[in-house]
Amino acid sequence: MQAVGFYLIYPILWIISRLPFPIVYVLSDFFYFITYYIIGYRKEIIKNNLRIAFPNKDEKEITRLAKKSTQHFCDIFIEMIKSMGMSKMSMKKRFLCKNPETVNAFAKAKRPLIVMFGHQASYEWTMVLDEVLDYKVYAIYKPLKNKRWNTLIVNIRKKFNSELVAMKEATAAMKESAEKEAALFALVADQSPMAGRAQYFTNFFNVPSAVFKGGERIAREHQTAVVFLRVTKVKRGYYETEFVNITTNGAETKDWQITDTFFQLLEEQIIKQPEYYLWSHKRWKSTLENTKHAVELSPRVQQ
Repeated sequence: MQAVGFYLIYPILWIISRLPFPIVYVLSDFFYFITYYIIGYRKEIIKNNLRIAFPNKDEKEITRLAKKSTQHFCDIFIEMIKSMGMSKMSMKKRFLCKNPETVNAFAKAKRPLIVMFGHQASYEWTMVLDEVLDYKVYAIYKPLKNKRWNTLIVNIRKKFNSELVAMKEATAAMKESAEKEAALFALVADQSPMAGRAQYFTNFFNVPSAVFKGGERIAREHQTAVVFLRVTKVKRGYYETEFVNITTNGAETKDWQITDTFFQLLEEQIIKQPEYYLWSHKRWKSTLENTKHAVELSPRVQQ
């Protein structure tokens, strides 16, 4: 049945990917209406996350942000489909990088690099940055259970010659690449562990929040530089990115320094454009109260 569903839906996605952007965004508006007003997709989760992050905002503003966030979510989905049929020139025009020289300086010095970013603005179109960076790029991702859809997503994200590496294989891939070339590993680093399974907590919007420390662990073990990728939505279908240095050598950082700096930078970015963050995932599903085993707390939580 999964195969039948895939082969029925794929031609529709292919057609959408070849449509002009104005029509694509009309489709996105239609999906938004169905998603928010008919299905009510994760509406209460989105609103509750916004209430936690912005306790001083009234319900009218919370509702406005929830609507805008859902509309942006539909835009991201349709833009991912559209990228199947986009040229390099078109995507580079719509996803600009303000300072590629920041990263290319590390490439020139043959330094391995980790780029950390969050589910803010556009995280799907980051693949076009491969065109302006002097690195072999490896994107760390979590594979889908459905193999056909996973292959489609992988092929979309590999469009600009980056390699995709499953999260559990990231350390081995970095060790292997270090023997051949200095590589860049891109990591969406604001994922949240399953409820009750969290090991690490830092403060995110002044709330103890479960996080992964994989990026920091790899950076410290392999002495890599680390940068944060700030993505700003300029207008519908147009984004600007900027690299922000976190450290030139992970081995020289203190415990939690990389992870805490990342979340601090991400929080500052979200505050500027809260409607463009992925609030639909359960950011605070793991709490100190429902995690019964021993945990490690960031200095930001202990303060």
